[in-house]
Amino acid sequence: MSTGNLYGYGRVDGPMTEQLPLRPLSIKGRVRAELWTAALAAHEAGRIRTAEVRGSDYLGAGTTSPFSVMVLPKVIAGRTAWIPADLDAPHSWTQVSDVAKLLIAVAAEEKAWGRPWHVPTAPPLSVRALAERAAELAAAPRARVRVMPGVVLRLAGLVEPAAREMLEVQYQLREPFVLDPPPPPMPSGSNRRR
Repeated sequence: MSTGNLYGYGRVDGPMTEQLPLRPLSIKGRVRAELWTAALAAHEAGRIRTAEVRGSDYLGAGTTSPFSVMVLPKVIAGRTAWIPADLDAPHSWTQVSDVAKLLIAVAAEEKAWGRPWHVPTAPPLSVRALAERAAELAAAPRARVRVMPGVVLRLAGLVEPAAREMLEVQYQLREPFVLDPPPPPMPSGSNRRR
């Protein structure tokens, strides 16, 4: 059983589904795709039992995502946040507790093994809309979010490894990055196939 992400899909035109082929554009995406391909081959050969649970950028306590690192602390503090993103592009954000719930459900259901599963995720929200909601929930001043120019990210990448890593996956924040609508929950012990 593994927890994956959406890097392996690369750029897509439309919502991401579990049936999409893996066509990574980045080193991170190639690594994720190779790990899943090897695990699936071992599963199909009967050497292991596996499935992969995939989510988008995480939200929740203790998570690290471009939003939680670059935007959320600034919004809560009432300061301007800068992020290298299209502030209005739809983006799926996955609640980390939902990842855990799906991992448990898939692990308990033998018929769920041997395939990827997308974590049921709330409807997409833009960075701007999520920042506004965060400010509202934190009783902070109105969120102020600005687009970080690409050149600033590239310059930061010269000294900051995390910024350097973001460069290859910029399409995820600068274009729509949306999971397919969530399926109904998979009850444990149901022996149902999707």
